[in-house]
Amino acid sequence: MAMNLPCLHRAARLVPNALVVGVLALLMLNRAGAQESTNGFVAADFLLAPLRVHLLTATNEPAIHTRLTSNDVVRILGKVNRVWAQAGITFYLESLLTEPAQNTSDYLKRAKEDERTALLALRPKDSLATNCFHVFYLRQIQPNGIYFNAQGIFVKDTARLRPVEGGLDEPLPRVTAHELGHALTLAHRQNATNLLASGMSGGWLDAVEIAQARKAVQHRPWVESASAMLQRAEALQRENKSAEARELYRRLTHVPVEGDVVRLARRRLEQAGN
Repeated sequence: MAMNLPCLHRAARLVPNALVVGVLALLMLNRAGAQESTNGFVAADFLLAPLRVHLLTATNEPAIHTRLTSNDVVRILGKVNRVWAQAGITFYLESLLTEPAQNTSDYLKRAKEDERTALLALRPKDSLATNCFHVFYLRQIQPNGIYFNAQGIFVKDTARLRPVEGGLDEPLPRVTAHELGHALTLAHRQNATNLLASGMSGGWLDAVEIAQARKAVQHRPWVESASAMLQRAEALQRENKSAEARELYRRLTHVPVEGDVVRLARRRLEQAGN
């Protein structure tokens, strides 16, 4: 099975996937319009990667306690996926957790001495997994965002960027998309309009970066092509495993271009009353 259900900290709050995914699908369909491909990638070519978003809270430490909401995550992920559409990659929301950070005492002092150790210590252990990308949003870290190999991405909700022509219209989607680029093995490249430029709002990828990112994401066993996911969903539907099939159809609606795969997934959800 590609994914396990998330393990949750007792105090964590899980936003229902169906609700959030439905809103995301509407958001991206409205903005993608009738576009059938991006950089030659049609909907069936898209690679779908699970993303677990953690909104960290800390009543005793304002520097950790994020002010983001589930609505903010919907907006951010919609824009992230429009950036990554140029590489034929879509990140679907595996789960959205609002949960208390761990080891919050003296966070600022510890972060000043060793930010990596301090940040990694904040992660709630019960909601970690090895079959998805993790993004942790919090209030304050020194850079806009940091990627720690397979241990997660941290993004501060107060991020700021220098605007460039054609760049993203707000910082958080761009910072999140940038750090996901590092997760897909891309290095910084100081071309102001490029996604991997430091501190800028640009979101472009070149052909080499697109090929490298697609190769990197395909190496993860929990990433699936849209066409393969649709085939699996159809097989589950024939086996009368409707709930499992619906979850796969919902994931497919994250793909931000039109195509037979997306249209069929949307129709199946409509037929099921979702």
